[in-house]
Amino acid sequence: MPPGDGPAQNRLLGFSAALGACFLSGLAGIYFEKMLKGADISIWMRNIQLSLLSVPFGLLTCAVNDGAQLAANGFFYGYDGFVVYLVVLQAVGGLIVAVVVKYADNILKGFATSLAIIISCIASIYLFDFSLSLQFSVGAGLVIGSIFLYGYDPSTKGAKPVSSGGRTSSKSLAEAEERLLAEKV
Repeated sequence: MPPGDGPAQNRLLGFSAALGACFLSGLAGIYFEKMLKGADISIWMRNIQLSLLSVPFGLLTCAVNDGAQLAANGFFYGYDGFVVYLVVLQAVGGLIVAVVVKYADNILKGFATSLAIIISCIASIYLFDFSLSLQFSVGAGLVIGSIFLYGYDPSTKGAKPVSSGGRTSSKSLAEAEERLLAEKV
């Protein structure tokens, strides 16, 4: 399509929308992590609470967009085994995300998602004859590099225990930590 034939596009508006979506996604992830880790409520109960808030919006959207078809054919019209499989897959995926965020953190979840996309694209090369672009290769390299940098701890590289000349050694620190843990249990 020649440049003049398509709809007018505003690059600044598109960039601003993408940047805003990134910020909102990050804030939502951080808030979700805070809600899971900051409360004494179980993951199951938190998921039920979240679903009770989202189900009315989903049903309203169905009624507005497909009300006539829903009234004529019913809600589950057209569902086959594959659709049921996809619904279950998405539900299990949501539970896995909640567990990852509860016991790890939101950044690790983002890295896991990015790595899953990269693995899916690499599998698509062999399964669907997908060809890699330079942009994808550079992006994949940046994601993999950021995963390694996130997990890198410079304090463990070449760290030597402190001698006990007036200071606490790493062995006595470990023993003190074990005593504290034993007292808590």
